[in-house]
Amino acid sequence: MLVPTDLARERACWQRSRLLLEAATREPSLRREAHRMLWETCQALGDRAAALTHLGAALADGAFFTRHRASAQRPVRTVLMLCVPGDFQANLPLDRLFDDNTLLHTLWITDPAAALPSDLLQAMPFDCVFIAIAQDEHHAAALRAADTLARVIDAPVINHGARIAELSRVRVAELLHDLPDAIVPEHVARLRLHPAPVEYPLIIRPAGSHAGHGLEWIADPDALADYDRRHRDPRGFTVSPFIDYRSADGQWRKYRIVFVDGVPYPLHLGIHHDWAVWYYNAGMELDPLKCEEENRFLHSLDAVFPAPARSALRALADRVGLDYFGLDCGLMPDGRLLVFEVETGMIVHDRRSGAGRGAPDAAGRIRRAVEAMIDRRARCASPVREVPAAVVST
Repeated sequence: MLVPTDLARERACWQRSRLLLEAATREPSLRREAHRMLWETCQALGDRAAALTHLGAALADGAFFTRHRASAQRPVRTVLMLCVPGDFQANLPLDRLFDDNTLLHTLWITDPAAALPSDLLQAMPFDCVFIAIAQDEHHAAALRAADTLARVIDAPVINHGARIAELSRVRVAELLHDLPDAIVPEHVARLRLHPAPVEYPLIIRPAGSHAGHGLEWIADPDALADYDRRHRDPRGFTVSPFIDYRSADGQWRKYRIVFVDGVPYPLHLGIHHDWAVWYYNAGMELDPLKCEEENRFLHSLDAVFPAPARSALRALADRVGLDYFGLDCGLMPDGRLLVFEVETGMIVHDRRSGAGRGAPDAAGRIRRAVEAMIDRRARCASPVREVPAAVVST
């Protein structure tokens, strides 16, 4: 977690980047890439509307991108990522995961009903097609189009769109409702909030929201009526029972785990005095004891998760059936797993700059697991594959 002075310094850097990139958009040879980078920069500055405008400008010149590699070293593998236009939460940001050993191409599915460039893509040697589109009701057509396109490309497919489409909070609760050694709270989708669909206290959020936007704890009918007055969302709301899973020390712990080919890898741990805990609000790097506990989790999930929770993780991976996905979860006092959210779009990065020497490289471990999964699939699909030294983006 960054302290206020660090946050101000970081924001100033983003502001300078924005000014430089906006100037670059006036240079024809730089315009397309500058717009794409402004899509990222404006989101970092909290200007989502401007970010989407810049992404639209970049895609107006073509929906196919190749990441420019910093190293002249020959890449080990080539990946085609299928995405949908949107903000950071719309897709798994694979460019944050892979390093220069992976040549990453991106095809943005701007119009799912239009013909996709299958002829171009069939002629290119990919080691895998990675469907990076995250679940959202607005992404249903794009996920179907991604599956259709992936079927005609001669490469293994990581994450099928039909399974990703099943990861809404409501559907995940239905899929995992009887998961052994786990508590999976019921999630009820409602357009109207009266009467309350579950008992009080309850948790409510706008449908499809993430990162705590509009998320509140509701104690009684009066609080629900007040929430209803303050929030008007045409997509409705998702309501679930509130479960008190506090540890013996009174703290709330939320674990993030990434599954790669069925294997769980710890990514981070947030410890907070409030039930609404995320990594960015937990102040982990400001507390040496919290850092020490997180490092124990990152060093060995098995040493932190008791046997019932580990058993639930194995069963959960089988139920979800995806090659790659993330899980936010907690631990009940009796050792059972408490499932919060399952999704494919969780970003993998390491912002733990204050964690100190010896902190596990959780993001690097996940990246290496994904690389190994792709390489295994590629070898099984084709014993000899040529990876191009360079590919010019169109």
